[in-house]
Amino acid sequence: MIRSKIWFVLAVVALMAFVSNASATTCSNASVKGLYGLLITGYDSSGLYQSGVGQIKANGTGSFTGIESVSDDGVIYNNQSLTGTYSISADCTGSGTIKNVKNGLLSHYNFVVDPVGNQIEAAGTDSGHGTASGYALAQGTAACSTAAAEGTYGFHGGGYLVGKGVLQFNGQYVLNGAGKISGIETRIVDGTVISASAISGTYTMASTCRGTISYTFDGSPVKLNIIMVSGGTSFFAIETDVDTVSTSVAHQ
Repeated sequence: MIRSKIWFVLAVVALMAFVSNASATTCSNASVKGLYGLLITGYDSSGLYQSGVGQIKANGTGSFTGIESVSDDGVIYNNQSLTGTYSISADCTGSGTIKNVKNGLLSHYNFVVDPVGNQIEAAGTDSGHGTASGYALAQGTAACSTAAAEGTYGFHGGGYLVGKGVLQFNGQYVLNGAGKISGIETRIVDGTVISASAISGTYTMASTCRGTISYTFDGSPVKLNIIMVSGGTSFFAIETDVDTVSTSVAHQ
């Protein structure tokens, strides 16, 4: 089962993402409505790495549903359903709960809304479940498709490879509008650097603004789930290969 910490972390980010187009000084539950991408990282109570990337839909009255993918110390849970609640004060602070339909666990979080940047910062508040924090961005007016995703994206991220060590990376993705991806990537794993290695592969993007990327890096396959945000100019990504805990952000 996924550790409650990771779900709770995801919940935190998810709820925070809900606040969109609120004024700079006044927020409410009604300010949080529509689709948001979320990214969460942290550790469980044993100090093991966990991360998640997903998409949340808030109803503007204090509840949400969604879907996310989680790496629980390298064990991958793809496209898990989420439900939760949120309560936003006029000063743009809030709290909430999240429940995962897979295991029924309930987690709690506090968050702060940035209504100007349509961004939410969150952290989990359940003692004894490790640490978790993250953020969410509004999807905006993105019209998502494989063709619409065409462009050049700079990216950076990191995490952990089970049995190998801490992972950091950056690079450039070039999406050609027809499902093909190319680019370069630099990776550092436990101090060992692979510099500016060429990558090539494929990608998909559905009208839901959820998609996938699959490519080869240094002879090894890399598979990502991605969520478009910020009007289709950026996306969150989580690697879905086993024994990998890795998230990243890409921007045009």
